[in-house]
Amino acid sequence: MVEYLSGNRIQGSSTLTTSPPQTGWKELGRTTLSSAGDAINVSSFAAKDNIMILQHGIPSGNISSRLRFNSDTGSNYAQRGSRNGGSDASGASRDNVSFSLNPGNASVEWLIAKVINKSDKEKLWISHGLDGTAGAGNDPNRSEIVGKWANTSAQITTVNVYHTEGGDYAAGSECVVLGCDDDEANSGTNFWQELADVSVSSGSTIDTGAITAKKYLYFEFYTVPSGSQSYSWLQFNSDTGSNYASRYNTNGGGEAASTSSNDGILYYAPLNSSERYQTGYIINKSDKEKFVIGEGVAQNTAGAGNAPERRELHGKWANTSAQITSIQVKAKNGSFAAGTRLKVWGAD
Repeated sequence: MVEYLSGNRIQGSSTLTTSPPQTGWKELGRTTLSSAGDAINVSSFAAKDNIMILQHGIPSGNISSRLRFNSDTGSNYAQRGSRNGGSDASGASRDNVSFSLNPGNASVEWLIAKVINKSDKEKLWISHGLDGTAGAGNDPNRSEIVGKWANTSAQITTVNVYHTEGGDYAAGSECVVLGCDDDEANSGTNFWQELADVSVSSGSTIDTGAITAKKYLYFEFYTVPSGSQSYSWLQFNSDTGSNYASRYNTNGGGEAASTSSNDGILYYAPLNSSERYQTGYIINKSDKEKFVIGEGVAQNTAGAGNAPERRELHGKWANTSAQITSIQVKAKNGSFAAGTRLKVWGAD
């Protein structure tokens, strides 16, 4: 905000700017392994109504992550999930829930879970995961899992991540727990800090420009097509080489896994040229492949009589020498119109 004196002279700079409210996700706890181990536990954090878990598992041998809460090893968990769009599998009265559906391979895992954490209610959660063999020539694997912890007397204050395979989590593996109450106080510091907010009214690319390198990224973009537009293409650091791979599912139909060694991540291929809203989380360590977990919705034909289209997307940028410091969204075979917008948040 700028204040003007007589003669249109400017007084000061941004001293009248209001700081954004600190009512979002806060970091509650974090564990980063300094040496190899079988577990990554985050203990004794403040109880919050909502929890988000970010897990980056680096393998030393075979791993497949599992979850427990408050160190409860009783048969108090149940789950349902699928891998790569396959048929659902479920399990009840378990002593853990799967965080990944990786069948015990030596591959990096990028896992995200969101949990409703009411003390007098069963704890319901939704998670998405990505794992896969290194290299842009290998499509990533994706998992979708929902579950519950049947405790109705306490809130979650400890997250236990572990595996039962023969390997270890290597040094650098990390679990971060975020939380916020339904009426989160305006205090402390939000975990996600805005890095970019860019709008375009024409052209075939929306570009953040240079952004601060952060270990964790979250993005949202809304695209408005100008005429025919076949799909949205995601690139990083303006890399147009064949260094990307992705796996996706549209409307719950057959899995598509033929996008290896491409010049971008195929983020959306709508039924027609319509508005789309898309989101994603990225693990952004300089020496590791950059994994993306995303989802989106396309308007389809306007009107309540026409159902929208949904997309589940897991992709990767196979660069292992630099962090993402810019994001590009491209309109293949078309262009964007006014209202197209890309926002990015980050955290270390």
